[in-house]
Amino acid sequence: MLFLGMLLSGAASHPALPPAGRCRVEGVAEGDILLREDGTAAGYLDKARVTNESGTQTVGRLYWTYTPEKGAPLPREGDAVAFEGWLYHPRGRENPYGFDFRMHLLIRGVPAGVSGGSGLAVTGQTGRGLASLVYGVREALGRRMEEIFGDDSDLPKALLLGKKSELPPETVQGFTDAGAAHILAVSGLHVALLAAVVMAPLRRILRPGVRFWVLAGFLLAYCGLLGFSAPVVRASVLLLIAAARRAARRAGDRLTALAAAFLLILLIRPLDLFSAGFQLSFCAVLGIVLMMPFLERKLPRMLRESVGISLAATAGAAVPIIQIFHRFSLIGLAINPLVCPVFALLLTAYLAVFLAGCLWLPAGTFLAQYLNAASRLITGAVTGMGALPFAAVNVPALPWYCVAAAACAAALATRFTVWPGKRKAAAAVLLLTAAFGAWRLSVFRDVQYIQLSAGQADSALILDGKETVVIDAGEYGGDTAAYLLSTGRRADHLILTHLHADHCGGVKELMDRRVPIGTVYLPQGAEEHQIDPQALSVLDALRDRGVPIRHLGAGDEIRLDRGTLTVTWPLPGTVRPGQDANRYALALLCDLDGVRLLACSDVTGDYEKYAARDADILKVAHHGSKNSTGAEFLAAVTPEIAIIPASGEDGRLPHPDTLDRLCQAGAKVYMTGETGAVTVTVREGRAFVTAYLLPKEQE
Repeated sequence: MLFLGMLLSGAASHPALPPAGRCRVEGVAEGDILLREDGTAAGYLDKARVTNESGTQTVGRLYWTYTPEKGAPLPREGDAVAFEGWLYHPRGRENPYGFDFRMHLLIRGVPAGVSGGSGLAVTGQTGRGLASLVYGVREALGRRMEEIFGDDSDLPKALLLGKKSELPPETVQGFTDAGAAHILAVSGLHVALLAAVVMAPLRRILRPGVRFWVLAGFLLAYCGLLGFSAPVVRASVLLLIAAARRAARRAGDRLTALAAAFLLILLIRPLDLFSAGFQLSFCAVLGIVLMMPFLERKLPRMLRESVGISLAATAGAAVPIIQIFHRFSLIGLAINPLVCPVFALLLTAYLAVFLAGCLWLPAGTFLAQYLNAASRLITGAVTGMGALPFAAVNVPALPWYCVAAAACAAALATRFTVWPGKRKAAAAVLLLTAAFGAWRLSVFRDVQYIQLSAGQADSALILDGKETVVIDAGEYGGDTAAYLLSTGRRADHLILTHLHADHCGGVKELMDRRVPIGTVYLPQGAEEHQIDPQALSVLDALRDRGVPIRHLGAGDEIRLDRGTLTVTWPLPGTVRPGQDANRYALALLCDLDGVRLLACSDVTGDYEKYAARDADILKVAHHGSKNSTGAEFLAAVTPEIAIIPASGEDGRLPHPDTLDRLCQAGAKVYMTGETGAVTVTVREGRAFVTAYLLPKEQE
């Protein structure tokens, strides 16, 4: 099975694709194309065909992004569309601990993406057959819930239809910090409860064999309604196996049933193995299967079901929760035994009120007003628990040997290990102490500068002992936050070189993901320049959290353990309000234990001469634009290595003229769009450069 899985996942990971480049795309909108906050639209296309110089090829599904014309309607589910765009092959992880966009799409059966919508023509409804029918049913059920539950319909739609995206972000975050996020995702609790409600009236009138097929039909329909998500399919398969065992009057084994569900899903969708939902769902159930016999012996009878199942599921899912989210809920250990039965009752009440509303709408709306009041109290209590200072803690990613030690310790607690109890406990303690002790004692002593790959945005880190400097956070900040959380670091110094979205927009993600921020630094007069509107809201959010903000000018320094950051631009007294923020962006000369790195942010060519200092490494200004990094500037800096934070995908940045000037100056060029994150490690006064996608280290 392992060999077969490797073959299946290998084939699914490397689909045949048409060449990247400009093409004509024809397809059918899958779901509604949605408008994002930045003004772009995004969604999926089904039955997609791509035509380019090499001919026409059927791709199947595509991820589509474009900027719609102002006031133009967006395509809806089943609309046939045709347009000119740019086909691209999604890239995998480009930064340490970063987001793997390619695998994210492949898990959803999407092999490629297309951007742009030139000459977009929406030719009307053609539909996607059964998929459009299922989508229509789901939307109709959602609209009916809105009629019944009104403004509070987001929670029942999440619990019954899996529409978690409609919940307020603060609710989702509150449940996550309270350790109750699993309640908001349809999984075993929801499926088992719905199946019990459906099958209860049929138990006395149908034979076991007939009941099995009725249950199978219901679960198949419900899985289809929720898009065959891994947790729903896992719960459905386990229920069917249990029902088949009862119908055949055969004894069963829960571990064997779980393994059967595991293999069945992966035979059909092998890449689900890499999805967070699949991992969390199976690990939680595996924890229950393996740990419950042990807990049943240790816990009082009245606590076995509620507390025992909660503790076992938490133990099983603890490692993937830490590895994926880098945050663990402490309060969830205490409140989950109560939250789960409460929400089971709430889910039952939602279903009853919904059915009443479908039969007679006034009855449903009358009952819903009382149920909505109760659900608001319950939701408020959970989110309030999650908001407590000690509710959840950040936990860095565990090294492989700690994960292995935790798995072995968990195995020792099961009935499959035949040692006596004291020997089991001693072995588990020894394993965990050795692994986690080695992890905590391991200290990285080199100074590092890491230029993250952030597309056409900019974000970099300086690691000096336990101190961390973040120089800009990119536009979205996801990979910056992931690195800090995964390594257990805080942003001791957050330097925002200027207030453009591609440099400061990611600060919101740092705050949303609870990354501790020490001090924020801005260039003098930063708020008085031509800046992006959301930048001021970012600063307001920082001030609301009590984060101190300082302004810097040429000559100011930030001292680290073995490094010093010296501001070389802007000069005090030269800053004029109302100017382009790029002109007065911070330029920093970073002395990293003897290696000099000049980071020029987006300083324009008119002012870069004032920022110039002799340096070993140059972080090229303004993503390598044509009017920056001139010959005179390079003659003053004389860099041996040049790092350009740019994707290179649009053909504009970095500009060919800038690349030519860097080559003529003798600098070795690293562009993050080609190399991924670029890491400069300073060891004994020498710099070693490693590109994430080209892992050969160079001195």
